[in-house]
Amino acid sequence: MNTAFRSPSRTGLYWSIFGLGLALSIVMALRSQVEADQVSQLRFGWWWVAHGVFLPHGMPTSAGGFSPGGLITLVSAVPLMIWWDFRAVALSMVVINLAAFLFLERSIRPALGDRGRWLLLLLLWLGPWRMAFSSFIWPPNYALPMGLLHLATAVHMRRKPVAWATFAHVLLIGLGAQLHSSAALLALISIALFATRLIRVHWGAFAAATGVTLLSLIPWIRAIAADPSLAPAGAGFPFRGLALVYPMVRGLGYTLRMASLSLPSRLASFDFTPAFGATADAWLVPPVTLLAGVAHLSALVPIWAVARLFRKARHRRPWSQEADGPLRGWLKGYLAVACCAAALSFAASPTTLMYWQTQALMATIALTVVIPLEAVLRTRRRTKALRLLSVWAVGAVLLVTAIAAAAPMFRQGGRKATVAIMTADEPLLDDLGLRNHCTVTIDPEHDWAHPD
Repeated sequence: MNTAFRSPSRTGLYWSIFGLGLALSIVMALRSQVEADQVSQLRFGWWWVAHGVFLPHGMPTSAGGFSPGGLITLVSAVPLMIWWDFRAVALSMVVINLAAFLFLERSIRPALGDRGRWLLLLLLWLGPWRMAFSSFIWPPNYALPMGLLHLATAVHMRRKPVAWATFAHVLLIGLGAQLHSSAALLALISIALFATRLIRVHWGAFAAATGVTLLSLIPWIRAIAADPSLAPAGAGFPFRGLALVYPMVRGLGYTLRMASLSLPSRLASFDFTPAFGATADAWLVPPVTLLAGVAHLSALVPIWAVARLFRKARHRRPWSQEADGPLRGWLKGYLAVACCAAALSFAASPTTLMYWQTQALMATIALTVVIPLEAVLRTRRRTKALRLLSVWAVGAVLLVTAIAAAAPMFRQGGRKATVAIMTADEPLLDDLGLRNHCTVTIDPEHDWAHPD
């Protein structure tokens, strides 16, 4: 990495590594598997493309009822119109994340510099969390590009009201709520950014985006008027996270880990048997599992970065005009406000936070680490930092490779595979090629996406 900073060919090297990450994401999408949640999403697109039935509601909520709006049908059906195969939807996740990352990288490039861009490449684009959760079908995975685009559009609203940026920013939150509830967290961050004057709102564009969002909800409103059971239900009680403490700490912990190599247990449940056989699996699982265990220590890095961000904020506003550029100062302000809004959201949450509910913050926490590390690379501690980053890069490559080969969502079968396939009631399994490429697990009582 040290050589890459100075090399005349560093741009080519950067995009070559970027391209390798993209290629691996495509391989992971093509290897991706389905379970009940994935089949549930595929049903939306399948009913529309195969039968012309557009379901007006979204996925079921954990507390009962269904999420508002029918955007999940659109994002599931369009890829199937291009390629009549379930993997088309998985590949669309890769494309959406690609576009969102490039837009964000372009928007904040002046604040990062060359070193910062390399760090963003390593910590976010090639990070195990992003690589995994942008390569398979799952509604919570849309929260990751939503978070990228939220920050990218906010950048263009920092100095003056910009119509297109405001329209995209508000529409992202309004339509994003139809894909995943984490859009509420992005809305809270936007309110905090507006209150601290870190963004300026073009009110005409705000009204237009709000109008488009409301229009998109008309079919859903008509549906719940006819059947009130479709309305999302509530669970828990407000500020449960603050009252019980643990749910809030859990949400903060998952957020910090997304900028590290510390994996959730499901991702680290490795089984190399389908890919390489039982003998290779017996040899590979112990060292890879040990690596995943040691990798939990990397969570200390984002903890240090967040502590450093707020320690400096005590002495001056982190979005002040700094010698290294106003955009960098503004970016620090965004990160500080987003972290505070996230803590408030986790405290107010009526349910215990799960890791997929924090994916919208992946770019935020990654940049919270990138900014101070980039500063360290301009000091005498640069050599030690580069050694740490080299070890980090090797660990990231090994973990991502293991995930692609042996994590549950990217392997077909394995030591503890269970199969419960519905036959007569699930023609989409044959239509979309699931039987040939997946070990399909479906809950027979969860056939809620039937238009009847």
